[in-house]
Amino acid sequence: MLRQLRKSLIWYVFIAPTFVLFGLFVAYPTFETFRLSFFHEVATRQEFVGALHYVRLISNQVFLASLLNTAFLGIIFLMIIIPLSLVMASLLNNLRVWPNFFKAIYFLPQITSTVAVALVFSYVFQPNWGLVNGLLREVGVSPLPLWLAEPRYVLTGSRAAATILAVWVALGYYMLIFQAGLQAVPAELYDAARVDGAGPLQTWWFITLPSLRPTFIFLYITGTIDAMSRFSDLWMLGGPAGTPARSLQTIVMYVYQTAFESNDFNLASAAAVILFVIVLLLTMLNFRSFLQREFTQRSGA
Repeated sequence: MLRQLRKSLIWYVFIAPTFVLFGLFVAYPTFETFRLSFFHEVATRQEFVGALHYVRLISNQVFLASLLNTAFLGIIFLMIIIPLSLVMASLLNNLRVWPNFFKAIYFLPQITSTVAVALVFSYVFQPNWGLVNGLLREVGVSPLPLWLAEPRYVLTGSRAAATILAVWVALGYYMLIFQAGLQAVPAELYDAARVDGAGPLQTWWFITLPSLRPTFIFLYITGTIDAMSRFSDLWMLGGPAGTPARSLQTIVMYVYQTAFESNDFNLASAAAVILFVIVLLLTMLNFRSFLQREFTQRSGA
């Protein structure tokens, strides 16, 4: 028994660093965030105030606006990136000349520094002398779009520019995931469809799309989580306040501004908890509506 215990301890020693790091950088900060959200700092001590900070957030127009921005930017991003990346993956999958070269080119923005990319895009969309407006000026467009100076929900406003940036960065990643899904579809299914007289559109609708269902689910769930936690690129474009007129301020940016500019860590912790609950509920909802159905169908088959 002692020998068996000693053998088990060896493996626990190997995994101990992972648990220690997880406890220090994930478990403890998460617990402390929940705790701070129920307290209020008075001088040098913390007083328990219950759900006071959550009530303040529900009635806070700035927080509600950041929640709306987060949802809007996330929905528009997913509506564009998923069909566009599927089309690009289909084209790349049929490419016979230098396919790996084009994969690397499209994936390059994904591994480029987010800060550097956002900084370049801030110059590209500059209203007066930016590259985009310079090209539009050459073709006679007037008046020129204001882009990052226009806060409204329009196709040429700040939210449009932020969405273009997000799609440009993520397109290569989504495209490669879709291509992996396309290459995993058994060729026998396409051969059988051709024998039965199915055309390209029927083959795509009845074979390709159903076979890509797990890929759609994966990208939708991970894309939702990424959209809810978007920060670096928007901070570079509009600062912590999401300029102009807080049109680019997400929940994460609101948490940052509240904690490090207003020094209200308790209110920021409450906002972070709300974000955590929203992401958790969305993930659980997606799991129940998509993944659970997928597992049920596979187990039944």
